Amino acid sequence: MSAIVLRTIEPHERDAVLDLLSGWLSRDFFARYFDHDPTFRDDLCFVATDAGRLVSTLQVFRKTVRVDGAALTVGCVGNVYTDPAYRKAGIAAALLERAITAMQAHGFEVSLLFAELVDFYGRLGWQCVQRYLSFIEPATAADTLPADSFVPDRDLDGVTAVYAAHSGPIIGATVRDRAYWTGQLGYAGNPDERFVVARNGGGVVAYARATTLYEFNCLIEHGCLPGAEPALADLVAALHCGAATGSLAQLVPSAQIDAPLNARGLAVRSVEDRSWMWRVIDAERLAATLRVPEAAVRQEGFFAEIFPAERTRYWLSDRF
Repeated sequence: MSAIVLRTIEPHERDAVLDLLSGWLSRDFFARYFDHDPTFRDDLCFVATDAGRLVSTLQVFRKTVRVDGAALTVGCVGNVYTDPAYRKAGIAAALLERAITAMQAHGFEVSLLFAELVDFYGRLGWQCVQRYLSFIEPATAADTLPADSFVPDRDLDGVTAVYAAHSGPIIGATVRDRAYWTGQLGYAGNPDERFVVARNGGGVVAYARATTLYEFNCLIEHGCLPGAEPALADLVAALHCGAATGSLAQLVPSAQIDAPLNARGLAVRSVEDRSWMWRVIDAERLAATLRVPEAAVRQEGFFAEIFPAERTRYWLSDRF
């Protein structure tokens, strides 16, 4: 570790970071986030170097997440990768510690990451929080209604209005402005996305989005106006059609959506996911935002309390 330098990057080093990450997944996968995510910043892209060569990296992306009437400033840690020759030397942990200090300086209240190595991140202060995803069993019904493809110039205003109405009350949903929407359309599918809408009287009343993640059909986001659940069910059925091994989604259990899905031959069950990990970054700032005593945010089980699994949804389209 004595020869390793920890720092943030200069703008001209983005290509070198992408070259390093290509040892994990395709270079283009990560480039879409660098190019389109409006929250990407060079001073939140951390690297470790050995004699000037990049050997480890991670990035912090800024999100704003709803918690009832509050909005939390979240530092989302992603793209944590170390050259295999440099692993098990404490480099990634050192980078994460540096990122925690930087997130405190940048005004983040909490941090979020998705992990398989939960013990590793747990030692650094992140906590697993239970959430539910939805598994849609392979459909027995072959027929689905055709779905109209999303066209940004025509449909984005309508979709953003539906998102505000549908996701606005959902705990864990991301607050989005126009710049966020425009950027997310460039990376959410990564690389391909199927985005469909339903209309009534010319206006968008429901939408759904799907892509393939880890060779699995995933409905990464959906929304509808009150009363348009049957239209949403049609879109879900259309995106699920042909998924021989089923689909992953985030359908909040409700009679309004369960009944029309069942009527279309779709069976949905909840599955538990514990890869969702949270960490307090600034307890004082967080307590002020939530209007609770600082001691409350330091208690074990705090995140499970503010993110109740049965009512929380962080859309897969907002992954980082």
